[in-house]
Amino acid sequence: MERPPSSTTVLSPPLSIPHPSPAPPGPPHPEIHPDPDSRARSRLSSTSHDSTKHIFGKWIAHFHANRLHRPEPDWEAPTGLSSVQIQSLLPSLEQFELGDGGGPACLIAFNAERFRSKTETTRQVVDLWFNEEREHARLLGCAVDRFGGRHIAGHWSFSAFYLCRRWLGVRFEVQALLLTEIVSDAYYRVLRAQVPDRPLQEMCSLIIRDEAGHIAFHLDRVVAGQQRWPGWLRAFWRLQFRVLGHVAAAVLWTSHGPCLRPLGVTTPAYFRAVRQGIESFLRRCRRCRSQSQW
Repeated sequence: MERPPSSTTVLSPPLSIPHPSPAPPGPPHPEIHPDPDSRARSRLSSTSHDSTKHIFGKWIAHFHANRLHRPEPDWEAPTGLSSVQIQSLLPSLEQFELGDGGGPACLIAFNAERFRSKTETTRQVVDLWFNEEREHARLLGCAVDRFGGRHIAGHWSFSAFYLCRRWLGVRFEVQALLLTEIVSDAYYRVLRAQVPDRPLQEMCSLIIRDEAGHIAFHLDRVVAGQQRWPGWLRAFWRLQFRVLGHVAAAVLWTSHGPCLRPLGVTTPAYFRAVRQGIESFLRRCRRCRSQSQW
């Protein structure tokens, strides 16, 4: 893989919106902190179709803006990782490169076209969202190259996730991708907090910045889609969201936990970050719905 220059890079994809929970101290990257909750509130007064169109139009602008102010990590900088830590961490970075856009960076459900073709803005925003996932794969590929790793073509967890996305339909796929954003955000946060390597910290900061925007984009989409749901249906949705979120976290930790433990990342710390991410998302959903009724 060709390594990008160490100067500021402009992405072809795009965005930035922050995660609500406090992030651990990281390198001096500019992370954007708009208020996604107020955006959702202002949109819910329109009809479902017009509201969704308006939301997606805003996020197209957001993704385009996110291509700016993204300093490339200095991949040639010295590392504070030992050879043992590098060999432990490499499989995790290789798997994330495969899953974070390195595989099919698009919706792949058997009925995905039904979702993509709703409107032209829907198609555009989905493409821009996945462009950022491809950028994550590029960054992770640079990290793999930095430590002398390999670019893998498959892994059991990736294959299982692919099949679920493909055969369980686009509604399941979009929710599964949202949960993946949340558990991946937790992964990058605990990695950034523990890894003694400045370029990896900078990479994590860029990806966390993007994931915050992806999660906020899904927040708008979920709140708009559920505005006419009865209370019992929303309660059931929250229950299954929590359950599937922890299942996704457990699957991720099965593969990546052994890679992160030599860096000092503990199982409780990771699952605490996941739980905070899930509960923060659900609180923001409730807050947006209550504000929309003012």
